[in-house]
Amino acid sequence: MNTLTKRLWKCISYCFPFRKKKPNDNAVEEIEIKQESLEKQPIEANSERETSYEVNSERETTIEANSERETSYEANSERETSYEVNSERETTIEANSERETSYEVNSERETTIEANSERETSYEVNSERETTVEANSEIETSNEVNSERETTVEAKRKRDTTTKAHRKRKAANKSKSTRKTAKKPNVSPERDKLYCDECVSRQKRCFEDQVKTSIAKKKVFWTDFKRSNDFERGLLSRGWVKKIAPTFNAGPKKTVFRDPTYGHKIISRYDIQPNLILTRQRIELHLLKEDQITNHFCRVHATSKSGLCKVLRQWCLSCDANPHTFFPRCYMFSKINEKQAFIDDFTMTAACGILKWVLRTNGKSLQDEVIPSRKEKEEKTAICMSDAKINNHGPARIVPEDIIVTALVACQFHLYDLTHEDEDDIICAGIVDRKHFISDYYQVMHHGAHIQNSDKYVDYCHQLLCKLRRVNPQLDIDGEKNIWISKPRNLSRGRGIRCRNDLKDICSLGREWVVEKYIERPLLVYGTKFDLRQHFLITDWYPLTIWFYKHSFLRFSSQPFTLESLDTATHVCNYAIQKKLKNAPNRHPNLPEENMWHSDEFKEYLCTIGKEQVWDSIIIPGMKKALIHTMKATRENVKYRKNSFDLFGSDFLFGENFQPWLLEIQYKPGITKDTSVMWKIVPPMVEDMLRVVIDYKDDPNCNVGGFELIYKQANYTGNVSRSAPNTRTDARHPGLGSYFTS
Repeated sequence: MNTLTKRLWKCISYCFPFRKKKPNDNAVEEIEIKQESLEKQPIEANSERETSYEVNSERETTIEANSERETSYEANSERETSYEVNSERETTIEANSERETSYEVNSERETTIEANSERETSYEVNSERETTVEANSEIETSNEVNSERETTVEAKRKRDTTTKAHRKRKAANKSKSTRKTAKKPNVSPERDKLYCDECVSRQKRCFEDQVKTSIAKKKVFWTDFKRSNDFERGLLSRGWVKKIAPTFNAGPKKTVFRDPTYGHKIISRYDIQPNLILTRQRIELHLLKEDQITNHFCRVHATSKSGLCKVLRQWCLSCDANPHTFFPRCYMFSKINEKQAFIDDFTMTAACGILKWVLRTNGKSLQDEVIPSRKEKEEKTAICMSDAKINNHGPARIVPEDIIVTALVACQFHLYDLTHEDEDDIICAGIVDRKHFISDYYQVMHHGAHIQNSDKYVDYCHQLLCKLRRVNPQLDIDGEKNIWISKPRNLSRGRGIRCRNDLKDICSLGREWVVEKYIERPLLVYGTKFDLRQHFLITDWYPLTIWFYKHSFLRFSSQPFTLESLDTATHVCNYAIQKKLKNAPNRHPNLPEENMWHSDEFKEYLCTIGKEQVWDSIIIPGMKKALIHTMKATRENVKYRKNSFDLFGSDFLFGENFQPWLLEIQYKPGITKDTSVMWKIVPPMVEDMLRVVIDYKDDPNCNVGGFELIYKQANYTGNVSRSAPNTRTDARHPGLGSYFTS
């Protein structure tokens, strides 16, 4: 090559750093070497050049074309020898002489992609380069000699296009194979064998045979539970198959059976009705056949707040059991006479509270001769007493001693109505203004006032309260502050529940509310209130058959217990409310972070305080007694049907003496596994429930797991009475209205 060609090649090599320092005589070999060098260079350093890709796309296309043209300089000898034609190019080369002198310095920069990216991103250098490329393109396009070179470039372009298309097809095939691999589930080696066609067809035939066998044995179930994995797992292990349809009585066109292991589908060709129906929705019983089993009962009134109050009140008038021994006093404001009965009860409870205040203030109580200090009680047991505290709101007011006399007379009248004793035991008689008495009561209990000469009445108050305690089983849970809990009739999960202690505030509630006496002296664990959820199963109403589950769980409040605040976070232990709250920083460290205990943990706690015997002697017998009496009272209103069953959830609170008090009963309680405790309870309970409902029918001696049969009606004759007894429902507290006047 002559001198002019060498100078021109140096200029082009400087402008296009992707090329080698010296050209190769063979253009094709030089292109392959340059392509290999480009592939080996790191890609990370090209990030800045890629950001300007869209701006320099046209320039790079031109540069690529020029690079191919430049490789064929030997074929273009005629153009290179004509000095006049290339005069403009030589002028450009002379202008780039300074750049050529620095070629040796820039050779290292050319091999580094980061330096190249900075040179390419600089606009001024690129502008000169683009001007040079445009000038070269005009010169090269005007030469007829370039026809051979253009043909070569076109052929190379076709090869590049073919290579790019091949790469795209290769990448598409790779992604397609990846997707196919992803669709294949992560299964065991034994299951991988079924992906051959012969094994798949064999498995389909096996599943078809299983469906036919299950239909013949009447082992088809349907469920609309969103989280029914535990039910399905237990039924499938017993040879049942699941009908997949929008409704349990859907026709063959909407009925499908799916293999739970391999996903094979079988579309039903004829109408198949399930033999077991698990649902949370209400089912019209006339749509069911006699042999179909369902977890549904109609008209179980005890599962509502007002219904539980009503059925227990009606039932106690026709039997010897007293619901006041396990169910707190409750009033339905939907009844005309209920609100007045509540006002009388509120006033009577306030009178008893005054007598208790007199004993506590003067160092006596009904439980002990001398009230121990709080520190002594906490050291002896974990039963944190919730005695009312005296708050001083400014200068303490002195209430006349007439309030004690009024309270004594009211309690004496109440005792007479309960025991029918002679009137000679009444201390005094008269008519007292109710509003004046309640006002003085608020001054003592809510504002910290003192009663004048209260020490003179200690013996009278103690004797009268002891007599009331024998006939009033709820005297110990009433406390002094007269707190009641209001519940909306048609809401669940603790919504709308509030604690109140103001008579006017409570009476302002409408007809859709139920008011229940709040247990002011509950059993506490590490100074925190809790309740217990106990599940039980009913498999028949005539004869009444009740199964009691041996395991339960405790739900804790997120705040320490106190009667100075009536906040819901302190007094309502429902998990749906407490899970939205943060635990108080001053809670005991032994309390669970998720505010839930298994019953086994509670029994371990009772052992630590020396009360391990109360679980089997007081707590369990008390809960069984409450459930049996409540279900007996509810049976009269239930719409009876054979082959029905259902799970219930009952909430209990415990007094300081460990006696259980039934708060409410939930129909179809939630058994979602939201906590670690629920993970321990729910799966075994579902399996045990299937044992009772399915296995026990075929084998009465089978293992029923954690369920215990606590009641089955012995004198059942087969006659079903569906009418409720005609009894009066007057809920007025006897003897209250005769003394207090509005």
